[in-house]
Amino acid sequence: MFAAFLSTVCGSLLSICVTALSAFSVTIIFRTSTTANFAQGSIAAFGCYVVAECLNRWGVPVYLGVLPGMIVGVVIGLFIDLMVFRKGRHVGELGKQIITMGFVSLFYGGIPLVFGNPEFIPFESFYNTTKAGVESNVVLRAFGGEIVLTKHALICAAITAVVLAALFLLLKYSKWGLGVRCTASSEFTAELMGINTHVITAISWALACALGVLAAVMYAGGGAMISTTFMGTIQVNAFLACILGGFATFYGPIVGAVLIPVLSNCVGFLANFPAFYDISRWQMVIVYVLLLAIILLKPQGLFGKKVVKKV
Repeated sequence: MFAAFLSTVCGSLLSICVTALSAFSVTIIFRTSTTANFAQGSIAAFGCYVVAECLNRWGVPVYLGVLPGMIVGVVIGLFIDLMVFRKGRHVGELGKQIITMGFVSLFYGGIPLVFGNPEFIPFESFYNTTKAGVESNVVLRAFGGEIVLTKHALICAAITAVVLAALFLLLKYSKWGLGVRCTASSEFTAELMGINTHVITAISWALACALGVLAAVMYAGGGAMISTTFMGTIQVNAFLACILGGFATFYGPIVGAVLIPVLSNCVGFLANFPAFYDISRWQMVIVYVLLLAIILLKPQGLFGKKVVKKV
């Protein structure tokens, strides 16, 4: 039974990777632009369609096709920051959020126009085990049972670990990272110190949208059929991870991104017991109620800091 439980927890690996990248994207935009990007999921879906187009029309494998998809994400991010937010610099935080919601409608309507109204498109993982003629899973025998991991999830975990490690090193030691942290603390003060906050926010938007496309490609490669709304649940979980971990730090949302999929799968595991056989129907409801209880106890998040303003 313990091996089955571990296998269930390990089944969260892909969701953890996708949610972590999405949560980091949401966090870096929120910290540098003081707005919640509600269009994160739809931008990621658009970039994933670009990758799918490269795959289905020109036969470009996903591990190469993800690059033009991420480039499209970078262009979209730069456009939103430079051509929209920069022109409306005096728009308040609420106005910026409404603008991103407008982009959601734009992409929902634009994807069918650009890609020919494809409701669902077949996709493949980074490592196509079917073409390679190998097993798609890695089976570990331990604790008197089998722990099953997909090779796609392991590859995504390695990519996510490298990407996030590189980003956190850059945030801590690079000039760009210092600029991000200063801008996140106070954009006005950062400008007084000579930091070009325009460049910081532009790079942050470009990076966030590119990471969103990478997360979407990982999610689609795990078996999700892509559509205009297929990243909706991931976006919701990413926002919840940010709230759970706290927006005050960059690592808090990553911790939240780990906890939510693991907690979800743990609740689903209870369906193996007769007393909880029907709990799968309420799986996400129970998870969201638990998260709500945690947030009520810690409104600033697990790693959040209470801000005291001096008058």
